[in-house]
Amino acid sequence: MKSYIKSYFLLCFAMLFFASCQDEAIQINNPNEQQTIAANSALSNLMLRTSANAVSEDNVIDNSDCFSVELPVTVIVGNITIIIENEEGLEELEELLEEFEGEIPEFVFPITVISSDYTEQVIENQEQLENILENCIEDPDVIECVDFVYPISFSVLNSDFVIIDTVTIESNEALHDFLEDLDDDQVNLVALNFPVTLVYADGETITVNSNEELSNAIEAVGDDCDDDDYENCDVDEVKASLKECVWKFDDNLNDFDGLIATFNDDFTLEINGGDLAEPVTGNWTVIETDNGTYLVITELSAFQDDLGGEWLITDCDEDEIEIVRGDLEIELERYCENDLDCDAEDLTDELVECYWFAGSSVIGDLDNKFVFTEDGNVKVYTSGEFVEIGTWNVGVDSDTLTLVLNLTGDYEVLSGVWEVTECDEGFFGLVMGDVVLHLEQECFDDENPFDCYPEEGVELEKCDDNGDGFAVFNIYEAVPACNNETPVIISFHTSLEGAQNDSDYLEGATAYTNITNPQTVYVKVALFSNPDENLIYTVKLIVEDCSEPNPFDCFDSFDAVIELCDEGNDGYETFNLTLAYANCTPFADSVSYHTSLADAEANASPIANPESFINTSAPQTIYVRVEVGDDFEVFELSLKLEDCTSGSCTEGDVDGILMACKWKVVELNGDDNLITYRLDFNDGQELIITNTENDETVTGTWSTSTNNDGGVDVLFDGISAPDIQSIVGNWTVVECTAEQLIFHRDSDQMTLDRVCE
Repeated sequence: MKSYIKSYFLLCFAMLFFASCQDEAIQINNPNEQQTIAANSALSNLMLRTSANAVSEDNVIDNSDCFSVELPVTVIVGNITIIIENEEGLEELEELLEEFEGEIPEFVFPITVISSDYTEQVIENQEQLENILENCIEDPDVIECVDFVYPISFSVLNSDFVIIDTVTIESNEALHDFLEDLDDDQVNLVALNFPVTLVYADGETITVNSNEELSNAIEAVGDDCDDDDYENCDVDEVKASLKECVWKFDDNLNDFDGLIATFNDDFTLEINGGDLAEPVTGNWTVIETDNGTYLVITELSAFQDDLGGEWLITDCDEDEIEIVRGDLEIELERYCENDLDCDAEDLTDELVECYWFAGSSVIGDLDNKFVFTEDGNVKVYTSGEFVEIGTWNVGVDSDTLTLVLNLTGDYEVLSGVWEVTECDEGFFGLVMGDVVLHLEQECFDDENPFDCYPEEGVELEKCDDNGDGFAVFNIYEAVPACNNETPVIISFHTSLEGAQNDSDYLEGATAYTNITNPQTVYVKVALFSNPDENLIYTVKLIVEDCSEPNPFDCFDSFDAVIELCDEGNDGYETFNLTLAYANCTPFADSVSYHTSLADAEANASPIANPESFINTSAPQTIYVRVEVGDDFEVFELSLKLEDCTSGSCTEGDVDGILMACKWKVVELNGDDNLITYRLDFNDGQELIITNTENDETVTGTWSTSTNNDGGVDVLFDGISAPDIQSIVGNWTVVECTAEQLIFHRDSDQMTLDRVCE
């Protein structure tokens, strides 16, 4: 729970980096000063800048050019927690943020940040992170678009230019430390052993054979790296691309959006679209200078001051070119006719699958998640449900594939005949006049969208408060909160025939009074895009006499689990089976424990000493037979072993996880009687505990420490309130995730689940 800065210094490079020592000194042929690398020399500084930590490569996670974040790191986006372990994880985060527009990743602290010189600092909380961001001073000298290909090696020379050692470098950080450790006053000299290979950001490599060649190779890209990594676009390739098809303007100031340019073979230019009454004509070419590749537009019949002149090409692909002049940035996107890789049948089949996100300048802030149903309706997801907004159909006009939309309300701006100009897997590009529409498919991952729903049926039970056999039910309690991405329609019916025929609807499902006891009603789950695909399951409504408690309810109210540390790592431990249902057994006449369900049902071969039972497998299920009067029921008890020597969480991890949100005690020795309490772990070892039933709070203390086994202990102290004071004491963390912590204290077990409110 302390913040500290850790720096790595090279105390003795011969000890840390050398690959081999020569038994005999080897004389370098014709040694001279140019072959050595001196501290603070121009080449040494260039190599330092090149080997510096590339702090901007993870900006998607920290949005800072002052430091990078050490991986792995856990972040929360929306309600999703992800662990980023490598560059692929950063790419996945970037894709996730595109879906959660406006969301900023939240770190699970502590985290470690690394500056350009590889200095590390542990950040314990959001306040510390914001403070370091406010005081951030970027290092303008970092060169990120060229790297050494490792390993490389240095010869260590004495003053007579005789090799006395060889040092092998395996990484940027090792090279940076080695160069920083060079001393102006040191007696020995160092020389880089050639050849050395460099790799540029575009994947190209260059091999150099001297200090001068190395210096030139790095300096050649230094300015480009500091200038937004502009691509070296080939003049002939850009010309050839521009001559194909037409190019649509999209600029950062929205002054020329919708304009379409045709770059003719004779280097004349014609611009149409937008609000133009007549085409704008002019000339064009592409040139290359020392500063980059430029698109030159001249002699325009209009817009000469705005669009005429030399435009720096900062990005060039076959179908997309980005140009910049001053503060104006324009993206040119290519559109071609008659080169579609799809037909009317493909378009129809694709649109009715999954749902589609629409992107267009005319949509603005409108909801843009659409479903195209098989019966020709268009629906948009808004306010938590899909609402019908019009119709759609596919046509072919003069060999032109079109999508016809007839929409209402705010979405009428999308009504009309859209020409399909691009079709890829999961993507369609469309144009209507000067307006562009992109449709991007988002499919659910579930093979069966109904898997989450209880096909076997559900029972809802209520107490008969008035003794009349009737009670009020919320039928939605029988519908699970499924996380699959398939749009579905939920309906409730009083008969099976009604569910099958879409009739006999159950009115007032949130407050429905049964008409018989028991009564069976029906839930129908249908695909939104195709209601003929559906699942119907039963909900049995039962009104019970609750004047006398059912002793079996206590046993049935939770899943019983006993989890112990596998101290010997042999898969066996001694369990006290009676702890699992300790709070429930007083209500039973007899409780016995069995190793098989058949024995439990037959009341045969009970475990002789349940207080000291050694498991025979891991995990293992024990069957608990509970007898009350002439009735009995059998409940399952799960025995699990945990490898507590792995140290999955450090003390710092546990600190950060506990302080991220509030926590609830979901079970203490299998009992959930403390589940109404919320534990808030604050700075200064302050623990605030709130009982959500009456909003009463008590204050205690908490602290963490590393025990002799390398595990983490959490001490709860100073808690005087009834019930919750049972957690006072020293607990060892045996299972640790960002969402749940499991503790052991001698034979006791406690589970905390995270509650972020």
